[in-house]
Amino acid sequence: MSLQDGIFSDSWIKKMRGSISIDFGDTTPGLFKGALYTGAVAGGTIDFDQTDPAYTSSPFTSNEAAGPGYTAGGLDLTITGLAVLVGTANKVGWGLNSLLWLGTTITADGILLYIPSLSSRAWAFRYFGQPYPTSDGDFEIGWPPDGAWREKLRATA
Repeated sequence: MSLQDGIFSDSWIKKMRGSISIDFGDTTPGLFKGALYTGAVAGGTIDFDQTDPAYTSSPFTSNEAAGPGYTAGGLDLTITGLAVLVGTANKVGWGLNSLLWLGTTITADGILLYIPSLSSRAWAFRYFGQPYPTSDGDFEIGWPPDGAWREKLRATA
């Protein structure tokens, strides 16, 4: 199996049980951060069921993108919205600001979304589908208009 998108089960379960507190509608910059990773993270397969996943624990302690223009830990994210998607029954979207790293020489295959104030707890990983390299250029992530993450809440007939 290769890299894929996913929400970390342990984080989601603890959020739903109230063991961790995070407001997905809070637009405070830096509530979440986004760190870039190469395809070598976790040998190319991330365990989304690991207990207490975090930016500061394995497998995310190695294979973070590195090079000019990129600082370990990534950039602050700002939540831009959490709402039912217009024209899409039973589906919600979680919007995030676009990210831009200037003058980079890096390669990244995906981004880890994590919560610095909760012991750098990992929330989700987005896989780009392939490696994207830069050579003294800009690395930008522009999320889809309907959200950085979209979830169907029930099956439709």
